[in-house]
Amino acid sequence: MGGGGFLGLGPAASAPPPPDYRAAAQETAQGNLDAARAASAANRVNQVTPYGNLTYSQSGTDQYGNPTWTAQTSLSPTGQALLDTQNRTSLGLGSTINSALGRTQEMMGQGFNPNLPSVGINPGQSYQDAYMQRLSPQIQQSREQLDNQLANSGIPVGSEAYMRAKQAQGQKENDLLAAATTQGFNTGLNANQNAFSQEMTKYNMPLNTLSALRSGAQVQNPTFQNVPQQATTSGADVLGASQMGYNAQMGDFNSRVAQQANFNSGLMGLGGAAIMSDIRTKENIKHLGWMPNGLPIYEYEYKPEWKEIAGYGKFVGVMAQEVEQVMPEAVMTRPDGYKMVNYGVLNG
Repeated sequence: MGGGGFLGLGPAASAPPPPDYRAAAQETAQGNLDAARAASAANRVNQVTPYGNLTYSQSGTDQYGNPTWTAQTSLSPTGQALLDTQNRTSLGLGSTINSALGRTQEMMGQGFNPNLPSVGINPGQSYQDAYMQRLSPQIQQSREQLDNQLANSGIPVGSEAYMRAKQAQGQKENDLLAAATTQGFNTGLNANQNAFSQEMTKYNMPLNTLSALRSGAQVQNPTFQNVPQQATTSGADVLGASQMGYNAQMGDFNSRVAQQANFNSGLMGLGGAAIMSDIRTKENIKHLGWMPNGLPIYEYEYKPEWKEIAGYGKFVGVMAQEVEQVMPEAVMTRPDGYKMVNYGVLNG
């Protein structure tokens, strides 16, 4: 039963409408996308160093409307000048490098054939012969000294003492010859090693020249810091909040429905009793719910002057003046003008 009336007569409570889950999901997704865009922008930190700069700029949007970015690295004025000089030098050395490459290929095609010495001091003379030539006067002088010594000692030629002395002299000369051979061999090896090193230097010179032309001081690129990355956070969970809000509304609705049922059950139990229900006798009135016929139900206490007659404590019921507007047959008026409600008629 609808309509207005005294103390807010109106319809019973209805269940809340369900939320628009599709719209809530779309709003949640849009919030997540906005959060991702904010994190992306926060991670693009411009950096300035003595060697150069790193600058981010938004260059446009992709097919989905997301911003696209460009990272630009620029050298310091000194570094840029060095790079320009290096580029010009590289271009200028191109022809020189090509020439050096041709000479290197020619040298490599010939193979490595060192010209090592095999003679001593004089052309055609070995190092051993050169040492023996130096030792010959010493050996001859030693022989003459031995012969004079043997003669002065009265040792005849051909005697045993004579033969032992000559044998010792021969061993001494052999030792000198062996030493000369070893010395000559070592000297020859040293000479060959020196000659080999010289030939190798000549052989490698074109390679070293080509390498020197191709290398050089490089421009030092700037080193940038690792910026702490902003985590991608989620936007507001509109979908979850809508569901929680709806659940809370449904819980409240179910609670009120149960409360309404309890009130109705209590009122039905009054049967045909006529209860003092005049609003003028009541105070601390609080609306609780609705009866099935649409009449509002209240919690109330009787005023002090009516407590002895109507009762002490809190009561639940209707207001006679509101019932009289829609069901006058359920209302009785006392001789003193106060109104009572017959709940048997009201519940019927």
